[in-house]
Amino acid sequence: MDTQVATQVDARGLVCPMPTIRLGQAIRKVEIGELVEVWTDDPGSKENMAAWCKNTGHELVANSADETTFKYTVRRKR
Repeated sequence: MDTQVATQVDARGLVCPMPTIRLGQAIRKVEIGELVEVWTDDPGSKENMAAWCKNTGHELVANSADETTFKYTVRRKR
């Protein structure tokens, strides 16, 4: 599987549901199997991203956080 990120979404400064809306917009523009990386500073994003992936059928490949930013990598599955 390819591990290179096809596109990045900077959703810092946006609150729920905007990070997942931006992810949805971005994931439609990449090929099936490609990765989208999302950056957000919304603390509620951890639950939101996992739920969005489950509800839409995409795969949450990785997530990490530093002092200010949460980073999610999502693989387009369909």
